[in-house]
Amino acid sequence: MKIQSVSALLILPLVALLFCSPCGAAEYPLTINDSAGREVTLQMPVERIIVLSTDAAEAVELMGAEDMIVGVTDTVQKYSWYFPNLKNKALVGKWSAPDYEVIAQIAKGNEDIITPNILVLGYPSGKMGGKSYGVDAVAEGLAPFKGIAVAGFSFYKGESIDEEIIQLGKILGKEDKAQEYITWKNSQKEAIASAVEGKSIPRVYFESTQPKGLGELKTNGGSSDIDKSIRLAGGLNIFGSSSDEAITTSWETVISKNPEIILQVKSDDILGWGAFPSSNTIAAQQVRDEIMSRTGGNAVPAIKKDNVWIVYRKMLYGPGSVAGTAFMAKLLHPDVDLDPSGVYKEYLDLLGIKYPEGRTFVYPELASAS
Repeated sequence: MKIQSVSALLILPLVALLFCSPCGAAEYPLTINDSAGREVTLQMPVERIIVLSTDAAEAVELMGAEDMIVGVTDTVQKYSWYFPNLKNKALVGKWSAPDYEVIAQIAKGNEDIITPNILVLGYPSGKMGGKSYGVDAVAEGLAPFKGIAVAGFSFYKGESIDEEIIQLGKILGKEDKAQEYITWKNSQKEAIASAVEGKSIPRVYFESTQPKGLGELKTNGGSSDIDKSIRLAGGLNIFGSSSDEAITTSWETVISKNPEIILQVKSDDILGWGAFPSSNTIAAQQVRDEIMSRTGGNAVPAIKKDNVWIVYRKMLYGPGSVAGTAFMAKLLHPDVDLDPSGVYKEYLDLLGIKYPEGRTFVYPELASAS
């Protein structure tokens, strides 16, 4: 009898384990830290998400959780070609000025009170016209409506994106998806570093916008993610010695630094550009012609050697920026064994987006990068 009693005592806990929640499942209330240094408490599992930025939308899609998204801002709707599953979601205002009443109405739905299974993903910080659009302002704007959790994540800064993705995976119960993305991204970075190892290091001038004047050129310094991308791609940012992230400079200063490669970014409302002479590549050609014809440009090594490219902006920033770095590496070192289009295709596969065959992401296009 004693043996049977002991056996029963041993078996009961095992039976209990079979019926308990899955191993590692989150317990609620769940408190996480966002990138603004705030503690965010979730009262129950998140089932609904409102995204205030394209990077947040991208991160949620990477988690395979786009069906949870119930509201988006204007920029997410604008990039409908990048977020085809989100184009019909409820609009909650501008990225820099969300409509809190609309968010509250979505959160409430047809109920009398808000079920606290909704999360708003916003920017950690930021100002437009002197007004904050960061998570502090969003949390304040939604404070009268109880039950709406607000978290601030950038999802584009190199030093924080892995931790942010891990946090998002934890919030959504998608830790496996988070790890899948991080493993993929890091393997691509290792492949790029290996491909350019031992190569000569060209001096690179990166122009972040089309200029209003040659005395107001916009570029990036050593604390920027663009600088990190240039270095990973095997280049030297000519403004990398600056501790600033964003820099305004002049063409005369650029000339004095003798860049061997010039890259300028170009935005478009489509995924990639059609082959020349499409309207997009004609526009890129005009931008390139302007750079090539700048006063004193005949003394710049990049212009003398025809090493000037216009680069598709979207792939240089955000969770998929490693694809842009792969293109950079191929532009800086055409002979390296890299397939940047293949890298971008793999990233778009993670997002559930079909890669646009026959389109290009740099101009002039490199045959080996297509």
